[in-house]
Amino acid sequence: MHKIIQNYRWLIFDADNTLFDYDKAEKLALLKTLDDYDICYPQDSIIDTYHKINHKLWMQFETGEIKSQAEIKQKRTSQLFKVLKVKRDILQFADDYLINLSLNGQLLDNALRVIKTLAKTKKMVIMTNGMTAVQKPRFKASPISQYFQHIIISEEIRHSKPSTKIFDHAFELMRQPDKSEVIMIGDNLGSDIQGGINYHIDTIWYNPNKHQVRHNATYEICNLLEFIEA
Repeated sequence: MHKIIQNYRWLIFDADNTLFDYDKAEKLALLKTLDDYDICYPQDSIIDTYHKINHKLWMQFETGEIKSQAEIKQKRTSQLFKVLKVKRDILQFADDYLINLSLNGQLLDNALRVIKTLAKTKKMVIMTNGMTAVQKPRFKASPISQYFQHIIISEEIRHSKPSTKIFDHAFELMRQPDKSEVIMIGDNLGSDIQGGINYHIDTIWYNPNKHQVRHNATYEICNLLEFIEA
């Protein structure tokens, strides 16, 4: 086990693009929904276009500019339709996309192996800002879920990262461990890392693409296997 987590009793993991391959799930779900609605789209750019729309809206949600995940769901679909110059039932398309997304729970490479190993000596929590209708089916179907003591979905408790309130909830579930015994692990500097910093716990930024940006995370890793390698 890597020395950076040896002294932590509780590990709080983000879900999407930390353990679960959200980019792959997003692509498969979007293309299926577009095809189901007989919508023509540029194959070489549609994923990037949607990703940029979705990412910007989630960033606005994290900063409080957007107040609900329902607003994200509606706006990202309407903005996509505007780019594609199509008219369909926005809410129905959005709902069907979420159904397709919920059916895609692919894990990142080595995620299951790493979590199974960590579970032998650590207690773990999943903390996600994802939508309940998407995350619950994915987690239920995934072999990784059994290794976590608690799974926290922001929409269920009406608080999301980086708010300290979602961490309050996590610490209640963990029966108030000392903050020095807990570390937050995630790929998002805005929600995961800043959330941990706001709560005065250590953080690990999972940076598989090796982005060269300044950050305030306690540690940085590029490969999940680093958690179980000395």
